[in-house]
Amino acid sequence: MGEEDNLSERRKKKAIKNKNHRKAHLNLSQKSSASQSPLKRKKDKKQRRGHGRASKDGTAQGSSNILKKNVKAGESSNHHQTSRQQTSSLRKMVDPETVKYFAEVSNLFQKNEIDLEELPTICSNALEETRGKEVELTTDMTISHTLQNLLEGCDLDRLCGFLRNSAKGFPLIATDRFGSHVAETALRSLAKHLDEEGSYSYINETLSKLCKVVITDAVSVMYSRYGSHVFRSLLCLCKGVPLDSLEQFHVSKPQAILAERLNSRPAKSGGSNSKNFQYGFPDIFKFLVSEMLNHAKDDIRSLRVNKYSSFVLQACPAALKLSVGDDQALSNAISILLGSDTKISEEGKFFSTSVKQEIMELLEDTASSHLLEVIVEVAPDTLYNELLTEVFKDSLFDISSHHCGNFVVQALVSSAKTKDQMDLIWNELGAKYKELLKHGKPGVVASILAACDRLQTHQHECCQALCAAVTSDSESPSCTVPHILYLESYFRDRTSWKWPLDVKMHVLGCLMLQIIFRYPKQLIQPYVTSLTSMDAAQIFQTAKDAGGSRVLEAFLCSDVSAKVKLKVITKLQDHYGELALSTSSSFTVEKCFTSSNTSLKETIAAELLDVRAELSKTKHGPYLLTKLDIDGFASRTRAMETKPSIKESAYREFPCCIGSKSKPIRKMFDST
Repeated sequence: MGEEDNLSERRKKKAIKNKNHRKAHLNLSQKSSASQSPLKRKKDKKQRRGHGRASKDGTAQGSSNILKKNVKAGESSNHHQTSRQQTSSLRKMVDPETVKYFAEVSNLFQKNEIDLEELPTICSNALEETRGKEVELTTDMTISHTLQNLLEGCDLDRLCGFLRNSAKGFPLIATDRFGSHVAETALRSLAKHLDEEGSYSYINETLSKLCKVVITDAVSVMYSRYGSHVFRSLLCLCKGVPLDSLEQFHVSKPQAILAERLNSRPAKSGGSNSKNFQYGFPDIFKFLVSEMLNHAKDDIRSLRVNKYSSFVLQACPAALKLSVGDDQALSNAISILLGSDTKISEEGKFFSTSVKQEIMELLEDTASSHLLEVIVEVAPDTLYNELLTEVFKDSLFDISSHHCGNFVVQALVSSAKTKDQMDLIWNELGAKYKELLKHGKPGVVASILAACDRLQTHQHECCQALCAAVTSDSESPSCTVPHILYLESYFRDRTSWKWPLDVKMHVLGCLMLQIIFRYPKQLIQPYVTSLTSMDAAQIFQTAKDAGGSRVLEAFLCSDVSAKVKLKVITKLQDHYGELALSTSSSFTVEKCFTSSNTSLKETIAAELLDVRAELSKTKHGPYLLTKLDIDGFASRTRAMETKPSIKESAYREFPCCIGSKSKPIRKMFDST
């Protein structure tokens, strides 16, 4: 009994001590100014908390309900469907005293009662209360919000301490609906502290501990819709992606991919220039990628077709590409991702016959085809060449006709580095322009046009093939540009197509014309003739369209003669003021002004002068008015208007001075 009484007494004293300790933490805030704004949680666009189901999945006061995590490991494909359930985990109850304490901390943030100078101290003290309870607190629906605020406001020492204490349960936290947001916030906060002196080694140790734990359960984390995003953030942080580039590096934007592929420069991978990567942890990054792939080997087939895990797999080769000169690591990673042996065969080949068949099957699934796109774009030269000449050869048109596979072909074409590679592609697809456009695959055609421009090969054949694809024998060549501008509607009704009114122009059709006008003028004469033969109303409608205006800009920037360009510029007279008010069309106005002769420049300036007041209120207006020197034009115009009155005044005053009103004097003035 004596021992029990002593134990009870010690527990009682400890409880009182903890209570007083917590009060001391909170009392710090009473001195702070109420005018300070609270830290606000950042909602992640990639993840939604789903508060509508909170009563079923968790409670604000700490629940003993069982949260069953069913994580789907495979998406439906034409060949198989894989599913996986993550082990059910019990959402532990948070004790009432802890719930009350963090509710009080939350109120401090909500009531603006924390002084910025005291914020790090309050956050650090509050995070100390999470020791040993990190998993249950980070996965609590309400407390997790408070923890995000605390992690954003604490110092580096406490932040790293929290992550180290959480390391053992980090996979559970990362795959939880609420915990994943806490994990994301912690990683973002780490990135912010990288600028601090002496922080690198401390963060390095913390990330090393986290990564060693994460890879032991890498497959489960990758399968999770929440864990996938946390895993990618961890990869980004280890690679050294700046905070403002995390979202760009996570998932490639379709618009960014398209713009890069159709650029005249060789395609770059990874979504960012490697020069922007400053604070990387190369050893940890290589360890994380290699160990993750090693743990995922047995599940690679289902991981490739799973929506969430595929995102993680896509990030690996894209990030490895940024490791300059490390083609061996990149080749090994790609070999694992494609289910191949990492060792090259005696014949010097990467892929066996069975693996080639697997790769062809991956083209038919959305998630795995995205992965193939990335692999094709970042593959070292030897591996890319084998993919083109051994795996995809003689199948390019069939792949291009597939709703998923055509994007892989676009990546393949855009990544071609030699004329020989482009010859192979042209031999299979050069005569298929009309079929590709008819089947709604203009991206493949646009990619070929851009690649031929970049490599300076097959340009003449490209121009002829596109022209033949969009005009029939009975149609005039002048229809070429209008048909491409409205590519989709033209192929929908080729027999009775007419220029539509107030219809948005086809994005890829406009992009194709932009590429065409980068070609030498002697190759694009049919397109120049077609554009200049369009009437004023059609040119005006083209200039008003976001895509069409860029076509006109490309035409005005081409090496076509100035005389030919003036034919188009003059057709926009009386519309420059209206066009200047539009953000996209204002660039066209600027190009027209630059390409005009003196007379037309005065005409354009006069039209802009009429809308100067309205134009100056727009975001782009002041720049355009300054660039074209409209104020200077107005001053010169006023000066010219005053010249006749000065002359007439001098004519009237001169006779008085000399005492004569003879006619020869008038003749003298009139002759000046």
